[in-house]
Amino acid sequence: MRSLDETTPGILVSHLGYGTGASKAVIAVVPDRPLTAELVGAGGTFVLNPGQVERVPGWSGGPYSRIPLPDDLAPGTYTVRVVVDGVELRSEPFEVGEERLQRRTMSDVLAYFKAMRSSGEIDRKDRAARFWDDSSGATVDARGGWLDASGDTSKFLSHLTYTSTMSPQQIPLCAWAMLAARDELAAHRPALVPVLGARLRDEALWGADFLTRFRSAEGYFYTGIFDALTKRLDERVITAPLQHSVRTSRYQAAYRHGGGLAIAALARASTVDDDGDRTRAEYFAAARDGFAHLEKHNLDYLFDGTESIIDDYSALLAATELTAAAPHHEPTGAARDAAPQSARGSAQEVARAAAREAACRRASLLIERYVRSGDGPGWFRADERGRPFFHAAEPGLPVLALLRFAEVLPDAAESTAARRTAIRAMLDLLDRTASVPNPFGYPRSLVQPLDEEPREAFFFPHANETGYWWQGENAAIASLSAAARACARLDGLATDDRARLSTFADDQLNWIVGRNPFDSSMLQGRGRNNADYSSDFPNLPGGIVNGVTSGWTDEDDLAFLPPDAPEGDAWRWAEQWIPHTGWFLLAVSAAR
Repeated sequence: MRSLDETTPGILVSHLGYGTGASKAVIAVVPDRPLTAELVGAGGTFVLNPGQVERVPGWSGGPYSRIPLPDDLAPGTYTVRVVVDGVELRSEPFEVGEERLQRRTMSDVLAYFKAMRSSGEIDRKDRAARFWDDSSGATVDARGGWLDASGDTSKFLSHLTYTSTMSPQQIPLCAWAMLAARDELAAHRPALVPVLGARLRDEALWGADFLTRFRSAEGYFYTGIFDALTKRLDERVITAPLQHSVRTSRYQAAYRHGGGLAIAALARASTVDDDGDRTRAEYFAAARDGFAHLEKHNLDYLFDGTESIIDDYSALLAATELTAAAPHHEPTGAARDAAPQSARGSAQEVARAAAREAACRRASLLIERYVRSGDGPGWFRADERGRPFFHAAEPGLPVLALLRFAEVLPDAAESTAARRTAIRAMLDLLDRTASVPNPFGYPRSLVQPLDEEPREAFFFPHANETGYWWQGENAAIASLSAAARACARLDGLATDDRARLSTFADDQLNWIVGRNPFDSSMLQGRGRNNADYSSDFPNLPGGIVNGVTSGWTDEDDLAFLPPDAPEGDAWRWAEQWIPHTGWFLLAVSAAR
């Protein structure tokens, strides 16, 4: 694995190669000297035009030169040769092929999720899950779902629920992403549907079955099961933890605590072509009833009684998916004719109307959160204090929620503004990303460290409202890849904007599969220099580690398993976590 302590000349490539339609580039790590480059393949040798040799502000590695490759490369094996100061460098061979990333990763990712299924003694314990600090003897059948991470056998809809703008979407996001990825393949990669379609559906239904069980009789979903990191079965309880593994009885999931994504995942699951352990009608009923409950009680489940942007985009996706699913569950034919005239379809029609109204309202709220100051890039306002929205796991989700709304409700008055806001948000992100030398195309965000003023940065700030949590951001950049790809497909874009969005989307996936300063593929079992986490809790093939962060002591720098970090902090970089893998699955399904 490449160390950044001293610059080692070399050529960084995507370890898994490039799709035929993708934007392709390699990154040369070279002295700041004139260089020449050429591409070598079966068809001959082609002269390349290296980009400027430049350092990324604050990063200890480099300098770097981005070297674009021809867009129309034929399938085959290639190497890049660079000459600088009379010294020749050669890249590792890489492949260009149709559906290259999908065929090299998606099966492995699905195998990872299957390996992360809750089973054995953990599942036997979770069949009668107790509540934290409860002596009533009440239990919940909480079988199924996926364990959270390499070293954490918890199951979460979301953790960090004591924060207003940091809660990540976990199990429900993964189930929803699998279904969205399946639809993506059906629309754009039909040759992969016989290979992956049933597996995507069945793994998503495993998640949906868990969500139907992991909810109260009143209608809310629970936030998670947590053992305080003890790995002891008798410590597994339904709870919502604070920092330092302090457990609480605030386990009702608001929209931002995974409740919204649980509704979205169940609604979407109710439209597929098969049942899981529960029926599609049961999925829809759980989504419909959970939505009705949170529409009345969401504020009650927030520690501060105030909704944030995460409530808005989670509720928007929930309402949108319910609206899309409702027609699949309206009585038809003999069943409709047999019902009294006054009741024909009325329950579903009322539910659909309520979901549509909520979707339009949440879309308006999310659109209103987008602000710009002067001619510079804009940002989403995260909360009532006006802080900018930045997130270590899902910054692309507001954009995807707006685009899904516009897709499902194209006739809504808010549809045009939703689409326009999504595009503006992504293009502004690209402008911010390109505002400094940045050959990898790694995204820059407007962040606000705790008790500081907003500033632009590559990575999530160490000082934030969680009090302790910051880690690698492979989920975040995969979510932005998915959002950029969705925007790039929209009609009416300028040619240059479409190309910029597509290149950005490709850059994030390339970073994850090895074209990063550490020459490390973050996907276990594929590529080179995979990171190990712990011999007691080994990483699994097909899973994705947390990834690169800002520097341990210098937040303008970057780090990946830095030698100056305490051993107990290795999780920040090397531990696998299901949101990274779920977001990657969705992003790679749309790769070119």
